[in-house]
Amino acid sequence: MDTLVGVTSDPVSRYLSQRGAKFDRKNRLRVMSSSEVLDTAMRIYQRHGLTFLRLTVVPALLCLAATGFVQNFVLPGLFTTKANSGPGEMIADVAGALATAIFVGGPLFLLGISYSSATIVSLVSDSMLSQPSDEAKAVSGATHALPRLFLVNLKELCLSVSGLVLSTAVMASGGYLAQVTQQTDAIAGVVSALGVFGLFGGGLIFLYIIANHALSVPVAVLEKAGPRLASRRSKLLIKKLGYHPSGTGTIWALYGLLAFMSLVLSAGIYFFFEILDLNERLSSALSSFPGGMLFVRAFELLPSFFVIWTLLPVWATVITIVYYERRIRLEGFDIDVLTSEIARRNRAAST
Repeated sequence: MDTLVGVTSDPVSRYLSQRGAKFDRKNRLRVMSSSEVLDTAMRIYQRHGLTFLRLTVVPALLCLAATGFVQNFVLPGLFTTKANSGPGEMIADVAGALATAIFVGGPLFLLGISYSSATIVSLVSDSMLSQPSDEAKAVSGATHALPRLFLVNLKELCLSVSGLVLSTAVMASGGYLAQVTQQTDAIAGVVSALGVFGLFGGGLIFLYIIANHALSVPVAVLEKAGPRLASRRSKLLIKKLGYHPSGTGTIWALYGLLAFMSLVLSAGIYFFFEILDLNERLSSALSSFPGGMLFVRAFELLPSFFVIWTLLPVWATVITIVYYERRIRLEGFDIDVLTSEIARRNRAAST
């Protein structure tokens, strides 16, 4: 009993007894399960969602431009070739479409997601540390971190799409073999089938690599790390260590949440448009105006814009919370914060 009395008389215990409940409520700095991380993210999004959306509308437009470019101008080139084109020309068309997607659409999307993520990460970090949200600081930090984040995301993109690129190349090889071999030869069909199955595997590889590098952006923004260090630190924080499970389970749960939200949002918006017949009415109204069909095409991309605009902040919010959760779990970050807070209060009381 004397020991307990002695413990409660030290500064740390007095601070905990006076501020414990409020500190836990405001600071969210604790070990969490995947469901708790997602629940915390939704609560933060609910509280600061309007701010998130207001600050990320332009980056979302950049991501939409990249998505629309790939959907309308790149993907058709992967599955169609010029009339009477030879096998060599077909391979060249596929390679050109892939290069266009990666080197034109990719940078546009990366610029949008880099700026958006940096802004949201800063604001969510303020919320996790119970600091007042500083929009000016978040915007300024995102601007300064943009070149670094672009390189971080570019590295992740190149790694994650490698499986998809390889599978597409295998499919193109199957098409090439189909033109240079006899119809009775099954080799071309086998190679094409391997390419199709490879696309599924490439998609899983894409998600796996993104999950392992998911914390690169918070590391780059909050620790000001470069691309190589951010990737290494992300893999170190996310992997299983001792009795601590891997953090990738939360990222895969986030994939499921984003897929569900995307499906609900897309279906709801498309259903609303169909009920009001907005596409047909807009096409009829603008068909006689110069460039009217361009506006119609832009209007058709509106559901995709809403999905991108609303889900990008969800991704950035969750990975920021996972970043702090992993640091608390593996590095005792919450103890460092508590110690710093006590030291600051003691200095303020002594002056």
